[in-house]
Amino acid sequence: MENGLIIRPERPSEYRAVEELVREAFWDVYQPGCSEHYLVNQLRHDNAFRPELSFVAEKDGQLIGAIYYADTIVKNDAGNEFPVLTFGPLAVAPNLQKHGIGATLIEHTKQIASKAGHAAIVIYGNPAYYRRFGFEPGEKYGTTDGGGDFCDALQVLVLREDALDGLSGRFYEGSVYHIAPDQTAKFDATFPLKKKHALSSQIFLGHGIIRPVSESDFEEIYEIINDAAIAYKGVIPADQWHEPYMPREELRGQIDDGVVFYGYYVNGLPVGVMGIQDKDEVNLIRHAYVRTACRKLGIGSKLLEHLHSSSNKPILIGTWADASWAIKFYHKHGFKLVSDLKHKNALLRKFWNISDRQVESSVVLASSSSMT
Repeated sequence: MENGLIIRPERPSEYRAVEELVREAFWDVYQPGCSEHYLVNQLRHDNAFRPELSFVAEKDGQLIGAIYYADTIVKNDAGNEFPVLTFGPLAVAPNLQKHGIGATLIEHTKQIASKAGHAAIVIYGNPAYYRRFGFEPGEKYGTTDGGGDFCDALQVLVLREDALDGLSGRFYEGSVYHIAPDQTAKFDATFPLKKKHALSSQIFLGHGIIRPVSESDFEEIYEIINDAAIAYKGVIPADQWHEPYMPREELRGQIDDGVVFYGYYVNGLPVGVMGIQDKDEVNLIRHAYVRTACRKLGIGSKLLEHLHSSSNKPILIGTWADASWAIKFYHKHGFKLVSDLKHKNALLRKFWNISDRQVESSVVLASSSSMT
């Protein structure tokens, strides 16, 4: 084909290589890590799989792209099922994306599907990208997701005019597309270790859970703190800034001193952390940080509300006086600044183990008016 690009069927001998390609293509794109390589592995053995429509792209002897098709249905209110195709994953090597490889795979396979007499292709994807191939919003044809809702990502390509009536109903991808996270993790463990990252752009970042951090998360917590603390650089007094902001030894010392850290976990990955320390009369909120890429998603609020609601004592929070965003955040959650300078300094010296310089540069917020 043009520019030396070859589109051909996948060979059994290269199954693993294609799974590695898919893994690289989707890693951290829609969620921390990815599940698409496991989907490919499972799809090949599923009854819905359409191998005659599933191809790889090769150039100069290297696998650089792949597309997989499956049978699926649109089911109307009367319970009638209308057969359609879906495809995914569509993968292109990261260093070769936006070079027309994915487009070539789509055009090649949709022509084969049309000639074979298939009625339509229904997918979830970016409308701005897929409209160039003739895909239209599902809403135009009355096609909803499995829950009966129209959504922008649900796209339909009509291949036969007589398909129009059958497209009104609910689109069901099929069970093979519903990947269990634990099975994905087990399969991914057979590949070389690759670090996951949580990004605000990930549409499947998902709902998180709050739980105490474990020893195995130490490096992740260290990374979160020092990533988020970059916000202090150039804001707090220069003589109080150092890199890393919190060395591993200091973090270990904080844990040994009784700071209990809680993490906000998404897909098993901590994206935010907050500590609480019992000081007899009060509890201190310590080291509240969220990954820079995941800010403004309400993660800090969820952690603070969780720790606040579980505390049976007044809570004190110390932060830098120049960190106006942090002070505003705590104000929003009902904490009040300790306005009396002598009282503020006395609280910092009593409950924190910090230098006089840090006492001078810090403020204290309290959950109880009696403490302010």
